[in-house]
Amino acid sequence: MISLILTTLYLAKDTIHRWFTRLSSPIARVLVVYFLTLSALAALGGYVITLDIVRHELISRGADTVVATLSARDHSPIYVPSQPDIKRLLDAESYEIHVVDSAKTANGANVHVYTVDFRQLHNILPLMAPSGGPTLLQSEKAPLLPPGPSEVTIHDRRVPVMVRNLPEGHTLLRVIRSGAVFVTADRIPAQLYESASRPLSTVIFRVRHLKSSESVMRIERFINLLQRYEKLFASVISAGPLLQRMDDVLDKQVQCRFAFCLGISAIVGILLTALAGMEYRQNEYIYTLMKSFGIHPIMLVGTFIVENLLIVAFSFAAAIVSFMYFQRIIITQILKLGNYMLSLSDILPEIYLISYTLLGCVLVSAIPIFVAANREIGRVLK
Repeated sequence: MISLILTTLYLAKDTIHRWFTRLSSPIARVLVVYFLTLSALAALGGYVITLDIVRHELISRGADTVVATLSARDHSPIYVPSQPDIKRLLDAESYEIHVVDSAKTANGANVHVYTVDFRQLHNILPLMAPSGGPTLLQSEKAPLLPPGPSEVTIHDRRVPVMVRNLPEGHTLLRVIRSGAVFVTADRIPAQLYESASRPLSTVIFRVRHLKSSESVMRIERFINLLQRYEKLFASVISAGPLLQRMDDVLDKQVQCRFAFCLGISAIVGILLTALAGMEYRQNEYIYTLMKSFGIHPIMLVGTFIVENLLIVAFSFAAAIVSFMYFQRIIITQILKLGNYMLSLSDILPEIYLISYTLLGCVLVSAIPIFVAANREIGRVLK
């Protein structure tokens, strides 16, 4: 045990001595790993930001929403699973609304009139007038009328309504756009009963966590099954095909990222292998003598692995700290991606990817040392 400790201390002292006598070797390794890692983080960080920008743009344009207009072939009632069931099955929010007629607002704009299935009342009632009467829900950005009491004309009859703004980003805005009148089933004006009985429903599905096209395609498959088994006519508006194409591009981008990291690791690996082999050959006689005294070759190989691990780990950590500190300059001035900031968790997958490739470099660079350390003692000392 004492001999193992003394041998370890001697090898550590020898490593430090080599660093101070040949400063160019550790400095070269530190600078190469540092700048290559910093460049990789800048490129991959730009990729992460670009992906986030595109994702938010798609979501803002309704990529997370599927709108299905359903009508029965035999004028029978349309059955759609309740919102808790849809949330459980599809991980999506849902609104089922029924088109009953159209109306004209006080300023002459035409809007649809919707009623709501009784199972959806808990979603709609908080948005409607306190009395539960007809309510004109409209976009806050492009309002048709000032919020408050007003009236609409339905079949030449004036119906009082309460005008309310929907919060920005609300799911209903995917369908009603500028505005629409909502009426609960028990408050439908008499002249709308006939049209309200027509089996025509609009169901809005909104994915809760859009991560890939599969979330949207799962909803489309559900609508197809519902259409087949309930014998419905269905018209579907979805960004599923667009998201699928985006997923295909992202799959290719993953391969490019991996190839990029492999290229960096190849450069680092060649440098580490060349310098480690050169330093071992310069001290090969001493190391062979140590082997003749009973020191196992694994300890010699382990010395170079630990040395390179320390240098690479220090350089890698310094590159991460530098990127996080100077990322605003890198992102806004060099990559021209706008005023975005990345947290450490945002680029954690990229950090793992680079660290794994660098770890592979360190292990590969030890192969020539392993071969040299296992040469016969007599061939070296003769």
